[in-house]
Amino acid sequence: MYLKSLEIQGFKSFAEKIVLNFNPGLTSVVGPNGSGKSNIADAVRWVLGEQSAKTLRGSRMEDVIFSGTQHRKPVGFASVSLVIDNSDRALPIDFSEVTISRRMYRSGESEYAINKTPCRLKDINELFMNTGAGREGYSIIGQGRIDEILSARSEERRLVFEEAAGITKYKARKKEAEKKLENTRQNLLRINDIIMELESQLEPLAQQAETARRFIDLSNELKGIEVSMFLDTIDRLKNRIAEVENQAAGLKEQIDEENSKIENIRCRNRSKNESLERLKAEAGKIRESIYALDSGIEKNESNIRIFEEKISHLQSNIEGFGEDIRSIRERMAALETEAERKEKRIQQLTGDSERFARLLAEAEQQLAEIMAKLDESERIIEEAKQSVMDKQDQLSDSRIRANNLRNDLENYKQLRGRLSEDIRQVLLDKDRENMEKEDMEASLRKTRDEIAATKDTVNSLEEQRNGIVGRLESLRGKRDAVARDLQSLESRRKVLLDMEATMEGYSHSVKSVMNACRENREFGKGIYGALAQLINVKEEYETAVEVCLGGALQNIVTEDEYAAKRAIEFLKRNSLGRATFLPISSVKPRTLEPEVLGQVRGMPGFEGIAADMVSCSSRFRGIILNLLGRTVIVDNMDSAIKMARQFGYSFRIVTRDGEVLNTGGSITGGSESSRLSSLISRHRVIKELESKIRAVGKRQKELDEEIAAVEQESRQITEQLEANRKTLSDLELVRLRDESHVARLLENIKRLAARAEMLKQQEEEIEGNILKIEGEIAQEAENTHRIEAEIQELKDLIRSQQVKNKDEQDKRNLLHTDINDYRVSINSIAESIQNLKEQLEQLKEEQGSITGSLEKREADRKRNLERIEELKVSIAGVQEKIRGMKEEKTGLELKAEGIAEEIRVLEEELSGMLDAVTSYNNTIMTLQDGLGRLEARKAKMEAELETIQNRLWDEYGLTYGNAEPLRQEISNVKATQARITELKEEIRSLGPVNVAAIEDYARTKERCTFMITQRDDLVKSEEKLCRVIQDITRVMKKQFIEQFALINRNFNIVFRELFDGGHAEVQLADEENVLESNIDIIVQPPGKKLQNMLLLSGGEKAMVAIALIFGILRMRPAPFYILDEIEASLDEANVYKFAEYIRRYTDKAQFIIITHRKGTMEAADTLYGVTMQEYGVSKVVSLRLGEGLERNAG
Repeated sequence: MYLKSLEIQGFKSFAEKIVLNFNPGLTSVVGPNGSGKSNIADAVRWVLGEQSAKTLRGSRMEDVIFSGTQHRKPVGFASVSLVIDNSDRALPIDFSEVTISRRMYRSGESEYAINKTPCRLKDINELFMNTGAGREGYSIIGQGRIDEILSARSEERRLVFEEAAGITKYKARKKEAEKKLENTRQNLLRINDIIMELESQLEPLAQQAETARRFIDLSNELKGIEVSMFLDTIDRLKNRIAEVENQAAGLKEQIDEENSKIENIRCRNRSKNESLERLKAEAGKIRESIYALDSGIEKNESNIRIFEEKISHLQSNIEGFGEDIRSIRERMAALETEAERKEKRIQQLTGDSERFARLLAEAEQQLAEIMAKLDESERIIEEAKQSVMDKQDQLSDSRIRANNLRNDLENYKQLRGRLSEDIRQVLLDKDRENMEKEDMEASLRKTRDEIAATKDTVNSLEEQRNGIVGRLESLRGKRDAVARDLQSLESRRKVLLDMEATMEGYSHSVKSVMNACRENREFGKGIYGALAQLINVKEEYETAVEVCLGGALQNIVTEDEYAAKRAIEFLKRNSLGRATFLPISSVKPRTLEPEVLGQVRGMPGFEGIAADMVSCSSRFRGIILNLLGRTVIVDNMDSAIKMARQFGYSFRIVTRDGEVLNTGGSITGGSESSRLSSLISRHRVIKELESKIRAVGKRQKELDEEIAAVEQESRQITEQLEANRKTLSDLELVRLRDESHVARLLENIKRLAARAEMLKQQEEEIEGNILKIEGEIAQEAENTHRIEAEIQELKDLIRSQQVKNKDEQDKRNLLHTDINDYRVSINSIAESIQNLKEQLEQLKEEQGSITGSLEKREADRKRNLERIEELKVSIAGVQEKIRGMKEEKTGLELKAEGIAEEIRVLEEELSGMLDAVTSYNNTIMTLQDGLGRLEARKAKMEAELETIQNRLWDEYGLTYGNAEPLRQEISNVKATQARITELKEEIRSLGPVNVAAIEDYARTKERCTFMITQRDDLVKSEEKLCRVIQDITRVMKKQFIEQFALINRNFNIVFRELFDGGHAEVQLADEENVLESNIDIIVQPPGKKLQNMLLLSGGEKAMVAIALIFGILRMRPAPFYILDEIEASLDEANVYKFAEYIRRYTDKAQFIIITHRKGTMEAADTLYGVTMQEYGVSKVVSLRLGEGLERNAG
């Protein structure tokens, strides 16, 4: 496994995308201070999951993103990809090549990927665990890390040894198991607490459940009997109520007649109301239509603006095409001129070639004549010379071809350079367009998010408005219900006040005396009124006091006997019957003796003295004490009987339900007529009604205020809704504009990508041509050497054969010289003609290419013009549509004004019906007064019926219909009541009963059983986790001890090799606790005493750290090492020693060293240079030693 390549983009000073290709062996990264060398090591550490900004030499993680320079804007993200050769499957993943990627955005979002598949940081950590290459491992040693490894706290130093010993994964598993164990124990504690609580509840619940079952049996029997008694009473009351209803029917018929008159008036106006509602609904629809038209108009106007923007863009493109077309035509004209000039030159050279060919033929003819005169030897010489000339021609041709090939090679190289520059420029343009596209897409995403948020806001506001409308309708319904309740309460209060005024329920004689008192003030002096009118009784004791007072409630209270006498004479004189009077002066208070009262208060069931339960004026207190001072109220009959027996029936005792134990031993009880109850409770009920009326009136006012507030809220919500709809429309316009821009950018990117692909193909073809030409040049060089050797052989032959015919030879030599010159001239002219033809062919090819470009530009220009016309037609259509919509809107607005006028007229007409309705209502009120008195009598019986029905519901949850199946025939009422008493006594003896205890007991028992099962499972899990932790700890301890010993031995070996002697070791501070013990490093350089490493010099510390790293490497090699200036503090001799030592391990591991030192550079297989040609932006060039400059890695 080794690092194959590193791709960096936007990380720290690497603004542009660069790719560093690594090979096995030693690679050095060099460059001046501040050029960004160490950022390469930081990039590897970062992509492997480093989370500490401080470790990456920053204050926060966003600092790793290129922040821009004076001439460059910041980038939006940092991206690093690390490609690892995994052909040996060192990483536990089934791929021969693994790509680890990390990308971080300026917003703080971070992404990880393995082979372009998104993953978690945990997945990357687990992938590199125990390989030595993780972010916590020992394979990446940054600047200053040497001092950290040696000088840091000992517990932090353990991380390097644990990673080297291969126990990191066990440590992670142990930590996870311990976390699970802690959670299990916490859950076990909680479950034990729950089980203890449930077990403490079970026994009391079992007892309560048994009591509840007995209570249910008794209650069911009591229910059957009491329900039957209730049903019989209800039947009697219903019959009496039916009689009263028949009497009230006549009055209701009259009221119905008056109501029908009112209904007729309402019917006549109903059509107007319906018309009014219909007009309002129609006006609402028109407003919605106007709003829809406004939205449509605005949308169409935004479309027009978009079309106009497109037209402007197309026109700018057309102008650009015009400039291109003009420049292309000018170039074509220049090419045509150049082609004509070259054709003329070719014609001129052709003429010169023909002239020299003619001269050559003449010279050759003369030479042939001379040659005929020469002897055989001369002929041989001449033939040899002829061969030499032929060879020289061949040599000249070969050199010309080689020269042409070199020219072609140079041209191709220049063309390749231009293509490389064009490709670079196209890629820059594409990257620039991509960046702009990413910015636009980010803006578009933001706009879409804003649109979505605004839509959500609009939907939320609409829901709020709908909710407010619903609330408004609900509040209005509540207000109407409250108004009806208020009217009902006032009607009932009026009836009771009428009964009070007419003294309904009092005897005729009492009514006569009180009426006379009201009519004659003189007669009424000293007469205060009936006793029932002068007292107030607590509601819960009304029944007991009513029974005790009995007929005395109608007794008339007077100041003295004379006032009573005056009233009696009035009754006699007018034959108005008899009445009882209570003179204050003669009626004396009667109370219990103090010692008896003390004893009574201590008796069980004692509620109080009856007189104390009555409130009245102090002047009437003596009368109340006379009537009730010796009456005791108790809770039930049992308490009453017990108290009466103890005191020998010496005073009257009454229960809260109205049973009376009289002095002397008589007992009064049973059902009681409700006639008297109305006398004593009537005043209280009137006050309660007045209180309820005030409360209901207050509630009505609160509802009116709440309705006004909700209406105001509805108006505010509507205004917000309109504003958000306007914002949504504006955002949609921005979105359309941005989408158009993004589409245009995508089209440009595709065009640039296609152009880059085409240029790359041309570059590949040129590369092939260059290789072919270089091969041909080499072949021509071989031909040249061979021809030159042959010419030399022929010249040697000529020198040996030259003897006679000196004059002929001189003449012949002159001819040879001329022939040779002619041939050279002809060949030179032929070469020039060939070059000119090739140049002319290139001009024609360029003309063809330019012609294609011209046609394409003109076609694009034509297409843009057609598109502009189409857009103009679309704009005209949209404008026509807008005009139509505006006309429609004007018509709707006029129609809305007409409807508004109709609504106003109808509302004025409807206001007149109220006067007529008021007149009929007055008549109805008169009739209702009479009906009210009947209703009062009916209400009294219905109150009794309601009391019985309420008791039936309150005690048994039954209605009359539901209770009918439970009816039992009651033949003996007395025996039935005795049985009811027995059942109630038995139920009372059970005490408080929890009926839900039956279900609670079953549920608690089931839950307790479930929790015990859960506890058993948790106990097993706890035991299992403890065994797992023990196993992991045992494996960790064994492996760490073994590996630590190997590291110690290797450390000493490497130390001795690097220091040429000495001794070094690592020691566990606590050998009993090897997994938590501190680790100390003890060294003894040659010639020095054994000492702690903190006492060493900087260079010695660096060598010790290097020795430790290589000691680990000997035992457990990491696949690669990245060392950042770790030899900076070493002297030259130790630098070379360090470099030599690294070379030993290049066959086992890959080394990437960031350095300034010459010795390290010399040992490298490949050099990468990091420079800052542009301030703040790092560039990389690579050099494979022995091959020269290889390529620009950026």
